[in-house]
Amino acid sequence: MVNLTIKLTKVEVCTMTIGASMSSVPLHPFARFHLRPHVEIPSFFTVSVHVFCILYGFTKSDIMTVLVPTTAFGTVAAGSAGSGHLLRRFAWVWFHLLHFCVSNQCLDPEEDAKNKPWRPIPAGKISVAAARWLRWALLVWCLLISAQWDVLAPAVVLALATFAHNELLLGSNWFMRNALNAVGYGSFSIGATYVGRNIEPVPRLNVERDAAMGGAPLAVHLMNAAVILTTIQAQDFKDVEGDASVGRRTLPIAHPQASRILTAVLIPAWSLISASMWPSHSIPSGMMVALSMSVGLRFMFWRTRAADQRSYAMYNVWLCLMHVLPFVGR
Repeated sequence: MVNLTIKLTKVEVCTMTIGASMSSVPLHPFARFHLRPHVEIPSFFTVSVHVFCILYGFTKSDIMTVLVPTTAFGTVAAGSAGSGHLLRRFAWVWFHLLHFCVSNQCLDPEEDAKNKPWRPIPAGKISVAAARWLRWALLVWCLLISAQWDVLAPAVVLALATFAHNELLLGSNWFMRNALNAVGYGSFSIGATYVGRNIEPVPRLNVERDAAMGGAPLAVHLMNAAVILTTIQAQDFKDVEGDASVGRRTLPIAHPQASRILTAVLIPAWSLISASMWPSHSIPSGMMVALSMSVGLRFMFWRTRAADQRSYAMYNVWLCLMHVLPFVGR
């Protein structure tokens, strides 16, 4: 029996067995060495997919609430649906949405652990420290692309609203939460409309000028902001338990019964107002009013968390219709 010890420095790359059966070992001195790689270097594609999944996870909950309605609104309002315009519009909205979501989610990971444990931070895909670094890096990036694409003004308003809502904790109060959501949503809509166009980013109070340029009247932007101000509490019914655990006073927590009555009344009311403002769109208006009544009734009478999640999904569909109705058949 021969005892042989091989000590490898830095990285262990092989093993060797030498024993009583030495006579059975092949003559080649390295025949019993087995390579064992300890570190696998991921490919660029693997890393890219992993990063994309993390970034998508931050914005997943707001795809139908913000990204789809505002991108659709900006497309029909600007009257430009070319691939270049659409890609730039989508990118602008998504990067600003990502900036807000990262800022918001790195503040209260405990809440997300209860309400949305699949999000990147509670799921352990990214640390809070890294998310905070990403938040400020995204702010710089969003301002840079907005300056390049001539929509710096709505980008600055979005940055200020994000800071007030998250870092200043104004989003914990139900009224300021709704108000800041309205400001942010209006900025998203204006930015999506005018991104990449050589005009002033905020339209003037001149409907004829806006119509001649293919843009949306300011009244439409103001109406969209008012709809968000008065109905965005629809997103909070399903998160009451988690919000209450972190001390957040959303409207459904502050006024449980009144908030449901208010939501059930205002969603159909806004649909009727919109239909009266554009009476020529009778069929889509009728569909929107019927959907709004269904959504309102659901929020009023179906009050489980699962029911509120389905009602909120229907609310998002209604919100999309509200945004595009003024431009149907234009």
